[in-house]
Parts: sequence; C-alpha cells; structure tokens
Amino acid sequence: MGGISAIGAAHVAMGSVALVSGAVVLRMPKGTARHRHVGRVYAAAILAINGTALSMYDLTGRPNVFHVIALVNLATLVMGLLALRRWRRTREPGNLVTHQRRMAMNYVGLWMAFVTELLVNPMMGISRFSDPRSHWPLMIALNLALFGVGGWLVRTRLTSTTVRA
Repeated sequence: MGGISAIGAAHVAMGSVALVSGAVVLRMPKGTARHRHVGRVYAAAILAINGTALSMYDLTGRPNVFHVIALVNLATLVMGLLALRRWRRTREPGNLVTHQRRMAMNYVGLWMAFVTELLVNPMMGISRFSDPRSHWPLMIALNLALFGVGGWLVRTRLTSTTVRA
C-alpha cells in the first residue's frame, strides 16, 4: 500500500482546518468581524475539501456515492452563503436563520464525512485492521445518528436572529 497522494494530503489538511474553524465559528458571537473571518476560512476549506473529493477515485475507480455527497455538501454551502447575501440585502430574519441552519448542517455533514473516512479509508482508522467493506453497516448507522442528532440540535438550538452590525 502506497502513501497518501498530494490531493489526499490536501484533502486531510483542509478537513482538519474545516473541523476546527467550523467548531470555532459555531461557538463565537455571530456577526462580528472575527466570525466573518473564521467563517470565510471555513467556507474556503469546505470548497477545497469538496474540490479534492471530486478529484479522487481511489475507492471505485469511477464517480461514486462520495462524489454525490460532495456535491450535496457544496450545495448546502452555497445555500447558506446565498441566504447570508439575501439577509445583508433585505435584513429579513428568516434569511439569517436559513444561513445559520444551512451552515450548521454543512458542519454536521463534515462530521459525517469524517466518520466515514475513519471507517472506510484503508489508510485511516479501523480499516487498517480489517476489510473496509465490513464497516459499511456501522458507517451508515453512525451517519444516520449524526444526521438525526445534528438536525435536531440545529432545529432546537439554533434559532438566533440577532447579529451585531
């Protein structure tokens, strides 16, 4: 088994940046200059992650479910950023809530991808010790749980419509 490719290394590095910056941006006061800066770092990292993901075919040799997931993740990012743009233009609170929820669910999706990598990538996590195909049921169950819990947290905990100028 060879080492990680340059694209794979960039993917892992940007994933790490996104996991950290996403956690920071979710915890900090919204609407501040620092929030905007860290949010831009997060968005750039997500673009890089998905760009690299769309160029990797190691698992099947052709486009697969992970490429579809990357496109869904990019769509979620775009919807979140467009909602922010609409909010800046209209100041309608619903647009701000949409921005917050789409970006938070994008972060949930990032965690789902991270769990998947740990389970199915032979160079990471438990797949180094056994056949990655045997981990698919666990991966599906964990991702459904992450999506369910993450979605519930976003719906019930993320309702702020206040932002600093």
